[in-house]
Amino acid sequence: MEQQKKKFISYVVLIVTVVALLTVTLWNGLVVRIYVLSSKKLTNTVRLIILSDLHSSMYGKNQSLLLAKIRELKPDVVFLVGDIVDDKRPQEGALQLLEAIAPQYPCFYVTGNHEFWSGRADNIKNTIRSYGIEVLEGDCKIVTVGGQSIQVCGVDDPDGFEQENFFGQEISSGWDEQFESCKNQLNGDTFSILLSHRPERVSYYGGSRFDLVVSGHAHGGQIRIPGLVNGLYAPNQGFLPKYAGGVYDFDSSRMIVSRGLAKSFIPRIFNPPEIVLISLEPGE
Repeated sequence: MEQQKKKFISYVVLIVTVVALLTVTLWNGLVVRIYVLSSKKLTNTVRLIILSDLHSSMYGKNQSLLLAKIRELKPDVVFLVGDIVDDKRPQEGALQLLEAIAPQYPCFYVTGNHEFWSGRADNIKNTIRSYGIEVLEGDCKIVTVGGQSIQVCGVDDPDGFEQENFFGQEISSGWDEQFESCKNQLNGDTFSILLSHRPERVSYYGGSRFDLVVSGHAHGGQIRIPGLVNGLYAPNQGFLPKYAGGVYDFDSSRMIVSRGLAKSFIPRIFNPPEIVLISLEPGE
């Protein structure tokens, strides 16, 4: 009898342990990842929220959970860095979010690849504009919040332009033109931010004179193993992507990559959906 009792307790402990491990591993609740950056170009603190790769996913009825988290963070500006609308899922989830935040915060949007894959990119942009959200297409805007001005620039996703030539090489002159247009509009005295969905285009970003580049697209590499693998696979980077999520320093600027908000049939392992909060502060 005593032996059976010990065996039963062992089974219970094993089951509880397995359930706990699975819960931690596959947990898909929202997390907030905070980065603090300083610059001598700033005289006041600005709080930025980065939302990327929503893919029309839902967080509570009418996006109530996501909206509550955004309100809790009290952002000055919201950046929407592509793939907010999915190419296959109904777009209502994305539009509910955008319609709710647009009256509350200055919002800036750039496309991701899935908006172009939908075949409705122009329609999606016009809908987003109708909410009063700035849609950036190779241009820059100045936004002033709390007495602090920052310059916000943005480019469309390369899939809006790219074609392959006879040799299978990508031609992306349209994206290049938007990127160069943003660079040409830079005011060196004002803190500048580039919104660009693709983190793998670091050869363009390094030395570009943007103080900060904000991207998504990589979904955190989908599967992470803390301390060992910072992402197993990311589109356009392949296995063990270098730019899956976090802060990356270049010669004259930084890039922050969001792990995104996407929910899909492919599990996110040790990689919960995230909202990124960036606190820009005065400093050297």
